[in-house]
Amino acid sequence: MNIELIRGDTLDLKFQRKLINNEVITSVPDEMYFTVKNNYNDEDYLIQKRLGESITYNEEDNYYYFTIEPEDTDGLEYSSYVYDIEIVKDGKVKTILKGKLKIKQEVTFATNRTEV
Repeated sequence: MNIELIRGDTLDLKFQRKLINNEVITSVPDEMYFTVKNNYNDEDYLIQKRLGESITYNEEDNYYYFTIEPEDTDGLEYSSYVYDIEIVKDGKVKTILKGKLKIKQEVTFATNRTEV
């Protein structure tokens, strides 16, 4: 899944884990990461969200929620980046989603927002 975001904006995201037959997986993994990098070969990440810190799980609707905050993208160039969502459950690591994050041009910069 590809995501587009204007640099410096807030983006609320949610997703469910599902089996191939579309059945929702209700068990929560031990760890989960949403990670953004310049490219797949980079060791260092630009943005990372973690389960229990910035990724939350709602038992009522079985969705995971997280937010890309303005400060996460303020320093990024207008470009396309790669991301994935990876889980760790019972010592097994699995990438459950990957795609591109496109940072689009902004008009109003954080420095333009001043109090009147």
